[in-house]
Amino acid sequence: MITKDRHSLFIHSELSEYLFIVLPYVEISEEVRGFKREFFKKYGAYPEQNSCAHIRLVSFFQREEREERLLKAAHDVLAQIQGFEIFLNGFGFHGVDRHVFLDVLNKQSLTDVYHLLRLRLFKELVSLSFLNKYYAPTLNIGTGLSALQFMDAVKDYEDVPYTNNFRISRIHVLKRKAPFKTWESLTTLPLAKSEGELLGLL
Repeated sequence: MITKDRHSLFIHSELSEYLFIVLPYVEISEEVRGFKREFFKKYGAYPEQNSCAHIRLVSFFQREEREERLLKAAHDVLAQIQGFEIFLNGFGFHGVDRHVFLDVLNKQSLTDVYHLLRLRLFKELVSLSFLNKYYAPTLNIGTGLSALQFMDAVKDYEDVPYTNNFRISRIHVLKRKAPFKTWESLTTLPLAKSEGELLGLL
């Protein structure tokens, strides 16, 4: 009986990692895949070279038995936010983590979504240590490049023009368990429909 109780306690204490992301249109995803192939040919292997095109919102660890409650809380937040357009504008670079990305022109729209989710998830006992108050949305090309790869990428791409846009109508939720190597699609959470979407104009 004691062994069984200890096993049950261990199961309930296991953590899963959750990741909320925005996915662009397929056409943009293909363009990003092309940029990643170019990077690999020019600079060699680098972290996240095989990841899909996405904009990261929030990620955190939580006990799996709280999953349904957390998803319900996130759904309630997103159901109050109307879908909106995201505008991409050129390549961006962040030297601290040697990060190369496509820059988001209208950052405030995604930043507002991030902070609404952050505050609601905190109320559901997700530690703020996982939910940084600083958030800058980007569409990732690669993070953690070597110093040489990063310098070459800045030189080659800082003046390369790129513009595109897509509409966000849902947030995708991914999940992974220990040893935390492979993400699996968990669910999608819809945003509220705008008047134009309800009328079939968008």
